[in-house]
Amino acid sequence: MKTNVFRISNTKEKAVYPPEQVFLKLDFHFMLTKGGHITENEFEYKKLMNCLRKLNEKYFCILENLGTIVTLTERKAPFYAKMSVSSNLSDFNNIVDQFDPPFGFHINDFFIYGQNESWGIYICECPTINIIGCKKELTQVFSEVFNIKGNGFDEQKDFISLEYQRNPNMIQTLINNYHL
Repeated sequence: MKTNVFRISNTKEKAVYPPEQVFLKLDFHFMLTKGGHITENEFEYKKLMNCLRKLNEKYFCILENLGTIVTLTERKAPFYAKMSVSSNLSDFNNIVDQFDPPFGFHINDFFIYGQNESWGIYICECPTINIIGCKKELTQVFSEVFNIKGNGFDEQKDFISLEYQRNPNMIQTLINNYHL
């Protein structure tokens, strides 16, 4: 499914990933949360699905950022899945467990989006954060789903600094690009 929320490339060479801006919609408000997975637990997943239903979503898509594919096989296409908003975390895990290479074993970033172009979530592996982008009127909703204070940067700052310690200017690029 096509989306106008993210800058999605058809070639690995032109792919964009953080700290560069991966969202097309620069009027979005951005928030950070701990990453590595779409949610931390079943309760948070249910809150996210309730939120998406309120946004009139029927499903959401998971698309691997082509620029982060580490090929150990002949796989050339990015991972893609479509999930119902009536799914649970176990359903989500069953889908991503089919991913080759195994989901979470390599550095892979993912776009999460729906039909409603007022939101998107970017699952980033380096640093291991999720970047939530949404219209201003949805910031409170997503803050409640993920229990984010402010834009979440203060809670993630030390971790991000560790991840970017070899290249500290990347922190400033992240701050500038995501208005943190």
